[in-house]
Amino acid sequence: MRCYKILIFFVSVLSLLALLSLVFPVDGYNVGGFHLRFVDMETLLSSQDEDVETAEEKLAKIEAELRLQFVHDSLERVYQAEIADSMAYVDTLVSFRNFIDNSTARIYFPDDDPSLFYDLFARLDSCSSNNEVVRILHYGDSQIESDRITGYIREQLQNKFGGCGVGLVPAVQPIPSVSVSQRASDSIPRYIADGNFRQKLDNNHYGILAQMAHLDGDVTLSFATRNVKDNYPNARSFSKVRLLVGNTYGPFSANLTSGKINVIKNIEEPTAELRVLTWDLDTTMSKFSLRLSGDAEIYGVSMEGDYGVAVDNIPLRGSSGTFFTSISRDLLSSAMQQLNVRLIILEFGGNATAYMASDSLIMSYKNKISKQISYLKRIYPSAEILFIGPADMSKKVDGVLQTYPNLESVVNCLKEAALENGAAFWSMYDVMGGKNSMIKWAEHQPAWASKDYIHFTRQGANRIAELFVQTFMIYYDYYHFLKRHPQRNADDIIMKLK
Repeated sequence: MRCYKILIFFVSVLSLLALLSLVFPVDGYNVGGFHLRFVDMETLLSSQDEDVETAEEKLAKIEAELRLQFVHDSLERVYQAEIADSMAYVDTLVSFRNFIDNSTARIYFPDDDPSLFYDLFARLDSCSSNNEVVRILHYGDSQIESDRITGYIREQLQNKFGGCGVGLVPAVQPIPSVSVSQRASDSIPRYIADGNFRQKLDNNHYGILAQMAHLDGDVTLSFATRNVKDNYPNARSFSKVRLLVGNTYGPFSANLTSGKINVIKNIEEPTAELRVLTWDLDTTMSKFSLRLSGDAEIYGVSMEGDYGVAVDNIPLRGSSGTFFTSISRDLLSSAMQQLNVRLIILEFGGNATAYMASDSLIMSYKNKISKQISYLKRIYPSAEILFIGPADMSKKVDGVLQTYPNLESVVNCLKEAALENGAAFWSMYDVMGGKNSMIKWAEHQPAWASKDYIHFTRQGANRIAELFVQTFMIYYDYYHFLKRHPQRNADDIIMKLK
């Protein structure tokens, strides 16, 4: 067959398919028990035209915003604002406010008021001088497993404000961590509030880690931080160990051993209350064992410093973040108070997105998240809450790999739930590039996302965590900028410059 005939054949077939795509019903036909659909031209063409930028190019724009390149304004506008004596002040103020008001990476605050975090910043500044540990809880789904995202955040904050150690871990760890290895001499039953590993309790004593191990007899728990490349330096040692225990039905003892260290802590009388047993060590260490004896509920073990920041990685695989109201109010609030929790990061939404097939389901999920945030604010108002929305997620729709259809609606509803309940919100989806960005992250070399187009690789997790920390520190710097100029009303100046 001649070449021109082959060309005519292919053009004819493509033309016929294009015509069918225009007239074929969007919902398709049911024929003989089969549902037939046809990819419409708009979907096909849009999937080819969008996302021509690489992941690096999109992030370069975000990082340009994060660098806060100061905008030099005209003298005339400065004179109009009656602050001609301080060009540098105005330039810096305008740059901060442009980021806070317009940047894709900005943190959204209730009433657009970043002062929500000012008490947190003040405590971070003073924790070293006050020998205080300021605690940040990072709850999330499988996206933060194995200390991903959390580990980078912890390392950077400890470099800035002091502190060491990996923080809280459960007595029995169902998911391996890159930061710490642990084992138990005997199997003890554990109960998890939510997710793929959920094991429901008759009561609601899950504890601050949303899981509990029930001890009835003796067990030895061994812990060792990992000295590997993927584990951060600050997480490899600690100088304080804490054991969270409650509902002791008789005498309880905990014997910590490490090298020449051998110290026993006892609870003599039965108590239903949470007790935090603390071992202040004379030196830093990287491993230890706890010999526990009694009948009690074990809520977790913490490895931390004498002062600075503790950031706890609390992943619940398969969870959508709707479990907090199922945890004892008294137990949760007591643990947060005794551990000095000042920020709660909630990172959920990805597991729910796959099931959000209608607006009513999205609104139902929003209402559930609203209840969780409201519950946490009510039982422990001393901590601020920051909700991190889900990352982009992709699947094949009509044969084309693309963002989950309702993901943007889920992100927007989660933002509304946070702001309406006094919490801040950071859109991971927008920061990583928005629609179809996960595809680009998976294509990046080295890969920033796995080929399931849902989860970050460790490199990708570090990348998104880096952007989060940079954003967080801009608000910290803005707080200090305003402290250095208390006599000026920044809001009035911005209004005059508009």
